[in-house]
Amino acid sequence: MKILFSVPRIHTNYTGMAQGLLEDGHRVSFVTMNEDEIYIPFDLDVAVHHFKRRKRFFFPEGKTKILHYEKFSKLKAALEKEQPDLIIARDFNVLNIQLSLIARRKRIPVLLYDQVQPYFDKTFKRRSWYAFANLLISRYRMTTVQGSRSQNRDEPPNTFFVPFPVPETPVKQDYPAAISPQKPLRIIVVSKLGSVRKNLIFFFESLLPIFEKKLIRVSVYGMLKEDPQSRGHFKKVCNFIEKHNLSEFIELHPNEVYEHVLSAYSNHDLFILPSLDEPAAISPFEAMSSGLPVIVTEQNGTNYIIDEGKNGFIFNPKKKHDLQQKVAFFLENPENLKEFGQNALETINRNYRPAHFSSNLTRLIQQLGE
Repeated sequence: MKILFSVPRIHTNYTGMAQGLLEDGHRVSFVTMNEDEIYIPFDLDVAVHHFKRRKRFFFPEGKTKILHYEKFSKLKAALEKEQPDLIIARDFNVLNIQLSLIARRKRIPVLLYDQVQPYFDKTFKRRSWYAFANLLISRYRMTTVQGSRSQNRDEPPNTFFVPFPVPETPVKQDYPAAISPQKPLRIIVVSKLGSVRKNLIFFFESLLPIFEKKLIRVSVYGMLKEDPQSRGHFKKVCNFIEKHNLSEFIELHPNEVYEHVLSAYSNHDLFILPSLDEPAAISPFEAMSSGLPVIVTEQNGTNYIIDEGKNGFIFNPKKKHDLQQKVAFFLENPENLKEFGQNALETINRNYRPAHFSSNLTRLIQQLGE
């Protein structure tokens, strides 16, 4: 089968998806509106049609992805070249509406893909959003977020949960038997370095009492954009580190190559994701794939992989003491790092590898044809 993804940019989220499909003999291609240099992790054999975002005076700041459009002739040419059997359209935006209109004439099925929980508030705005998406893009929707149903939430019809896959990563071999200033706990965070919602200052502030005891070292890997807002917040993060004399305990690694980040996990002991309002993070999957225990927030849409007390913990991203307690658990019980880490790796191997995504998507496609 030939599958075409239409995405804002080629995010590392798609690596495991593409890998699983390619290994199962499918052909994969992308339509992307990424302005930056296109980087394909692991040199995956995928075709990419790159349409730069249009800069127009009537595009509100930050809304370029939603309002981006392209000439129908160029999109039609891309579809004619790839001849996809299925289009997976990431999010509700103008370009995906255009692709869907062309696909209808060519009788190519389209699957709307987002990273939002399947259940949504029973509000006119949310209902209208999905009504337009169903009408203009596809009445079938795939999400990587499991979510939880409540009395005030509803699920749109034809919604399918397909979790993130993660490729094989280097696995941690040695776990610390004891924690001390000479052998501190090594913590890794993978998060956008210029984003306020990634909550890095709260994270550092929460761990100040532990930094004072010199029991931890923290490495932060992540994308850092060049826009003023990202650079401005990154400067605040750096200023906080300098103000509290944390430079010897914290290392910042902006814009590292993806493969280097995957290799870095196994050189650490614990993964933490402190984000606020995190729709769906794949970094906890990657950390668990490397044999690390993970600590993530209640607001992480993919925290369904956490089996609390077995492979990690979930904490409230607004309560410093909650995070302190979770970290202190491993400081006081370092023998649990290995137990939790091995449980984490088993969790990934059991359900979240590229082959699982391919088989899950195949079952979904079969349901679309019924």
